[in-house]
Amino acid sequence: MSTPSTPIPAEHLPLAFHPAPGWPTPTLEWVTTHLGWQPPPGWVPLPGCPHSPPRWQFWSRNDSGWARMARPHLRAGRRNVRAGTVLMLLAVGLLIFGLVDGVDVIRMILGALLLSTVWFKVAQARADMRRIEAALLTAVVDTAAQLKLQSDRAHYERYLRSSGGH
Repeated sequence: MSTPSTPIPAEHLPLAFHPAPGWPTPTLEWVTTHLGWQPPPGWVPLPGCPHSPPRWQFWSRNDSGWARMARPHLRAGRRNVRAGTVLMLLAVGLLIFGLVDGVDVIRMILGALLLSTVWFKVAQARADMRRIEAALLTAVVDTAAQLKLQSDRAHYERYLRSSGGH
């Protein structure tokens, strides 16, 4: 995969666009209405522009914009992970205390049960967060596709009105 150079600055957007080498810098409007769009093979923005390198990565996550967009959706998952981490530390402490204080079988079993249950719940919360992030990316790309259609339609209608064709 080719490594992109400098992304198009748009701090508020969840994704950053990386034009292929030799391509002009698109406008912020273009980036916004094409968010996540992958040009088909052989597509160039203007005649005479070089083709993009194979497997060029046009988009990457813009950490500040992504965090701002994802924060409300991931808040509960992050809270669950933090709470689970605290509970895991308590369970480990219970186990260690049981080993140091003498082997109390019931305390050891309870500590092990608590630790395994909490570990499972934390793993589940992390998996949920990954699913939410994937769904957010899909939503961003789908929304951008709808915006692109609306923008293309509006531009075409303006073209028709300006050329007397409508």
